[in-house]
Amino acid sequence: MTQIEITPAELPYHELIGLLVKVDSSCDPTINGLSGLVVDETRNTLEIETDFQSDLTSVTELRTSSEPIDTAHSRVVIVPKAGTVFVFTIPERISQTGRNISVKIDGNITLSQPQNRIKNLKKSRK
Repeated sequence: MTQIEITPAELPYHELIGLLVKVDSSCDPTINGLSGLVVDETRNTLEIETDFQSDLTSVTELRTSSEPIDTAHSRVVIVPKAGTVFVFTIPERISQTGRNISVKIDGNITLSQPQNRIKNLKKSRK
């Protein structure tokens, strides 16, 4: 099976579920610095699963291992895309460089249904 590679320029068009993310800045100061794994996405929000015992690196280790998630120390936080700047981590296995890449994205440019953003990526590649 061919592995899909993601470039930083194309990231806003791709599926965001499954990527590690950190809230860089937001209109809501209570979510600044929040980090975790994107577990769902709607037109206007991202659902981020956080792990209170770990930082972003440990979340990567948690997700790549086969151990179950410790739900006693994690929760899902719904974060609005509008007015929020996110830093996504493209994992080395799907980045063109073969290493983790951090990409800062203004949430306002991802304000659309995920399936529509993916269609726009196909159009831009033609």
